Amino acid sequence: MEAIVYISHGSRSNDWNEQFITFITDTMRENIAPIQAYGFFELATPSIGEAIQSCILQGATRVTVVPVLLLSGNHALIDIPTEIAESQEQFPFIPIMYADVLGSDRMFLPAIIDKLQEKGYQQSENELVLLVAHGSGHEETSQELSDLTKVVSEELRTPVDWGYLSRDPHYLKKLEETFSNDYQKVYIVPHFLSRGGFTEKIKRQLHESYPEKIGQEVILCNPTGYHDLLHTMIQRRALSPKIPTIKQ
Repeated sequence: MEAIVYISHGSRSNDWNEQFITFITDTMRENIAPIQAYGFFELATPSIGEAIQSCILQGATRVTVVPVLLLSGNHALIDIPTEIAESQEQFPFIPIMYADVLGSDRMFLPAIIDKLQEKGYQQSENELVLLVAHGSGHEETSQELSDLTKVVSEELRTPVDWGYLSRDPHYLKKLEETFSNDYQKVYIVPHFLSRGGFTEKIKRQLHESYPEKIGQEVILCNPTGYHDLLHTMIQRRALSPKIPTIKQ
């Protein structure tokens, strides 16, 4: 009997966790597997191991773990596969598979375009779109973000770039570079699943660095968020899992 476990990062904020639970409960209503559950990597319960065990105790003979993460990083490439390996040792006769992160899927386009249009984006060549993700040292992450940037740029037919919040290439450096060009406005789209500490950090940094430009030349959009199309993206990944590997 097939089981699917949807995994979120987890947060100390109950509101953040509840956003995920509400969203993923809607995803689970599609009943793409007889047994479905959710868990958190850290800071909330149930844990990954607890969620897997719960499915197996319900009769699962195969489990697929789906990371509900926008991009690869330590959690997707190392931490979650390590947790899966521990559960696999506990239940050696139950195959535990692993799905891909959401990555650079074209289905992100409506979510990103919606956030831009909310702030008056005109799809003009003198307006730059800057996607901002948290940041990772893994090349997989930068490749996914670069590919997503290309997808958005091809759709909008206007300039699109990307940067990180926590490491180079830092989005503030990218923003500074744009001021030497002829862009009239820069639209910053935080590529996060929900509004929270990361988005607030971007807001603070922009007000500290460019107080005279924020809201005029620099427009901060709402995060990509839990768009309805993410349900379909997640389900597709759940139906095409792989054998988990831990990146060395």
